[in-house]
Amino acid sequence: MRHVTDIRRFIAGLVVTMLLACAAVVLTPAVQAHAAGTSYYVDCSAASNGTGTSSSPWNSLAGPNATTFAPGDQLLFKRGTTCSGTLHPLGSGSAAGGSISIDAYGTGALPIIAAGGATDAIYLHNQEYWEISNLEITNTGAVKGANARRGVYVVLENYGTGNHYKISNLNIHDVNGNNSKEVDGSAGILFAVLGTTTPSAFNDVVIDGNTVANIARSGINMSSTWLCRPSIGCNNPAWTPWTGVVVRNNTVHDTDGDGIVVQMSKDALIEHNVVYNAAKASNAANAGIWAWDSDGTVIQYNEAYGTKKNSGNPDGQGFDVDYGQDGTIVQYNYSHDNEGGFILFCGCGGGSRLSSNAVVRYNVSEDDRLRVINMLGSQDSKFYNNTIYIPSGSTANVFEVSGAWNDLTLANNLIYNLGSGGYVYTSGQPASNFSWRNNLFYGNHPASEPTGNGNITADPLLVSPGSGGTGIGSVDGYQLTASSPAIGAGVVIPDNGGKDYWGSPVPSVCAPDIGADQFSSPNDATCLANENLGFEKGSLTAWSAWNSASVVNSGAHSGTYAARVGPSPASVENYVPVAPRTTYRVSGWVKSAVAGEVVNVGVKNTGGLETSASASGTDWTFVSADFTTGAANSTVRLYCYKSSGSGNGYCDDLAVTPVKNHVINGNFESGHTVPWRNGDFSLTGTSSNGNAAGLTNSSLSGGTLWQLIYTLKPNTTYRLSGAIASQTAGTTTALEAKLYNGSAVTSASTTSSTYSKQSTTFTTGAGVNTARIYCHLVSGLTDAEERPQRVDAEGNLLVGDAVTGAEREAQYAAFDRRAREFVEKFVAEEVVAA
Repeated sequence: MRHVTDIRRFIAGLVVTMLLACAAVVLTPAVQAHAAGTSYYVDCSAASNGTGTSSSPWNSLAGPNATTFAPGDQLLFKRGTTCSGTLHPLGSGSAAGGSISIDAYGTGALPIIAAGGATDAIYLHNQEYWEISNLEITNTGAVKGANARRGVYVVLENYGTGNHYKISNLNIHDVNGNNSKEVDGSAGILFAVLGTTTPSAFNDVVIDGNTVANIARSGINMSSTWLCRPSIGCNNPAWTPWTGVVVRNNTVHDTDGDGIVVQMSKDALIEHNVVYNAAKASNAANAGIWAWDSDGTVIQYNEAYGTKKNSGNPDGQGFDVDYGQDGTIVQYNYSHDNEGGFILFCGCGGGSRLSSNAVVRYNVSEDDRLRVINMLGSQDSKFYNNTIYIPSGSTANVFEVSGAWNDLTLANNLIYNLGSGGYVYTSGQPASNFSWRNNLFYGNHPASEPTGNGNITADPLLVSPGSGGTGIGSVDGYQLTASSPAIGAGVVIPDNGGKDYWGSPVPSVCAPDIGADQFSSPNDATCLANENLGFEKGSLTAWSAWNSASVVNSGAHSGTYAARVGPSPASVENYVPVAPRTTYRVSGWVKSAVAGEVVNVGVKNTGGLETSASASGTDWTFVSADFTTGAANSTVRLYCYKSSGSGNGYCDDLAVTPVKNHVINGNFESGHTVPWRNGDFSLTGTSSNGNAAGLTNSSLSGGTLWQLIYTLKPNTTYRLSGAIASQTAGTTTALEAKLYNGSAVTSASTTSSTYSKQSTTFTTGAGVNTARIYCHLVSGLTDAEERPQRVDAEGNLLVGDAVTGAEREAQYAAFDRRAREFVEKFVAEEVVAA
């Protein structure tokens, strides 16, 4: 959505913005408020000006603008009155003394602040602990676009962290500013951070229950000069994210540009909003609801419709996962009648700019146009359990790839396509970059429609398809009926949110239904028991035995039973359902009857290298290893194996658990090297898993394949792993990790020309949440190949959090009790084979 020129313009506009802000500060001389907890009154219909008391109210904005308010103070405007000009009260509240509030008093219509074409109607600068509610705000100038105009403008400039802002129940309308959406741009509500000397950010911002309408340009927007990191293509000023940002229950409509945009935030929440008729007049990139340069954003329970796509606007979608983001979730939303489509995945800034680890799930799209799903770039992302309806006569493409790099799994979606559009790929981003699993396609079936991999082509037997109206609750017609072929036909996706569009529980073990409706109610406990991963059935039910193997009822790690394999060689094996392109941890408890004889727990048929972990002690020992599934995998083969020795081996409480991967594009399946940086490297088809691997061509001193990881925790141990090989046997290829401050280098290496899984651990220090990971050719003159996916040898790179020492042992014991139940639930889920 934002492009390279936007960033340059954004920073270049800083000086102008600072000058405007300074000019606004000196409008009137400030006087100290009398005492904390005082109520001040404004009645702009009063014949004469008073002192601000209830019996002698101020009759203009001059009084409030000349006052420095104290914690706990109230500034109250009389209902049914109109005040002209800009409201710029001074002072800050505090955590101890309370916020300063602006509100209404009396009876009748909301009090109006009419700025009349000024830069701002309400303006706060380097102030905190403010709550503003129950006002009507306009800012209409004689000439539309003559200058930037805003309804509410809250600014921090070289301030540090500003705390607690609540903007609620305002009616903001008819703000006819210019077409700028930058720091000093035009909006109904705009929060902005300025300056380049003191890193600054907002904390605890709640924008709730407002109506924002007829705005040139953005409805609700946020911006900051402290925005730079590699994922948006710049380095300074360094990204300083806002925290505690919530935008909920707002209605935004008839905006020239964007509806609601959250920027430079961490873990922001955008929910229960309605945005319609956005992007009416701007020819720049615009969409209904989206975030930019933010991590962990959750966009849920919103309705977006009627977004326009004018000439010059490449977007026009209801929702957008834009670049500069990691971990965005778009769920439980209703998108309809948007001219540019339902959803944009936009890694579209060029260079290193990208979005990653996005999840779009359990949404309903009706009659979204042009291209319902538009891929302009995303990596390690998932689109699942959405219901899409395209009516007869529509020419909208269901799926359209327009460029950049893409690595997307599309699973369990119900696509009801009565139109003539299809699935469009580019030569640089072919269909093989996308994993289609267990989707239901009904209606017209273009030649480009995906086939195989558990997909279904049948009437889903919906209640009343195409009957959605206006309102997020108007889509009950997209629920399944009892005989629908979509029931139980999905593939289990880890961490699926736990509920569907209508709030019904989604199973975590049993196969889910396809689409946004979970009609059936399967029993996860039953599905879990069928897998028998703890052997508590007292038999090898669901397992295949090789040579001498059985279940014993003595000495189990937990419960009553454990598996015994031996004398060697012997094993037991079980098929476990998995999702495609997902990182898992295989784990279990093992012991050997004879000290020194190895017992293995592992997985094979994963789409890449076999993965195992082992121990040789006579006491129960927890072992684990990590792997990533291939694009078409529906199961892996889990095993307990003893290869040699005279004694028996024992296994219990086996599990296959999804794990957090901190590396972006670790599997290179996007067909691109982004965000791997700075060195002589390329892609190769000689891979351990999938279609691609990274090929490094120089030593570390030449600056080879590396990536910065931003999502770590201080004082935490991590494991870096990957599948690596040397193109020429005898040369050394290494995986290495280094803390961002340049210390604590750890490494693992190989001299083999055959891929093998290697791993190393490293521990972050106090206040350290970033590390650099890389692969390089340590010695020799030939190339080195690496496929670091997420966590293990299949091309997996960086696993989740861990601890050391006694705490680690305690965590392992607790993990087994928790994970056995949770993980077995997951692996017992039915998955349709590829």
